[in-house]
Amino acid sequence: MQRPHRTHRTHRLIARLLAPFAIGAALVGSAGAATAQAPAFPNRPVTIVVPFPAGGITDMIARQVAQQMQSDLGKPVIVENRPGGGGQIAALAIKRAEPDGHTVFVAATEMFAINPGLYRNFSYEPLKDFKPVTALAASPLVLVVPQNSPANSVKDLVALAKSRADGVNYASQGIGSIGHLLGGLFGDKTGGKFTHVAYKGSAPALQDVMAGQVDMMFDPVITTSPLIKGGKVKALAIASGKRSPSLPDVRTLAELGVPGLDAGVWFGMVVRSGTPDAVVARLNESALKALKAPEVARRFADQGLDPMPMSPQQFGTFLASESTRWTPLVKASGASVE
Repeated sequence: MQRPHRTHRTHRLIARLLAPFAIGAALVGSAGAATAQAPAFPNRPVTIVVPFPAGGITDMIARQVAQQMQSDLGKPVIVENRPGGGGQIAALAIKRAEPDGHTVFVAATEMFAINPGLYRNFSYEPLKDFKPVTALAASPLVLVVPQNSPANSVKDLVALAKSRADGVNYASQGIGSIGHLLGGLFGDKTGGKFTHVAYKGSAPALQDVMAGQVDMMFDPVITTSPLIKGGKVKALAIASGKRSPSLPDVRTLAELGVPGLDAGVWFGMVVRSGTPDAVVARLNESALKALKAPEVARRFADQGLDPMPMSPQQFGTFLASESTRWTPLVKASGASVE
């Protein structure tokens, strides 16, 4: 009659001894199930949407980075140009995409920090609708004047603005552009009369600067450097905290006694809000590898671009600070677009 009793005790003992192994097997099984449920990224081509036509600076940056990311991610990385609406057409493509990281937005300062305050009816909120991946590059603005301008320094230019009844006029890339806002801020800082003349992009504006039709312009180093080196325009100052490696002899505005005008065009990468953190981290890792690639570094240096590698958290903080910085300037300028 005792044999069954010993058998029960033996079974309980065996169960206690095997319990840790059973728990471990269960954990392994659940981990395997979780792994099976989490799809690999990327599992199809990645599309980088750019809010400008092909051939521009944003397009060039996107294509340089895309080429390197394609090798790293092991899937095609395609650049798709969707210009128009101050970036809204491209941004809406991101908002409507699945939040899985396979559709990426690469854009410039205006799309993230200026246009939301410039357009009366704007269709997206950068800080709410997008999740930051990384900044990519920046190009400081340089103050240029016609080659035959009587102004050979910032001091000369300010003197002209104060001495002429009609002051001086300054070109910009368009209403509400960085060139517009910075030109107005420069006038506020230095005094004198500065009249804004808006163009549709840098190219026509620079044409009129070269022809002497306008007195000055703030434009990125990437577009002005060849003209400066070719003797087409004169560079008076860099609107940056440091000198540009592309124009090492051009002093900053701060060096010339006009502080607080550190501004430039920057470019960054975001995805739709709700994209998993792990996917954002993978995109960030791939983009930062691309920025370190010798071919990209060389191309950026040739174009006067400074790489801006950031973590998603750093870029998020940067986006918020840039929005805080530019929104009041847009309002103060009175500029608006329907």
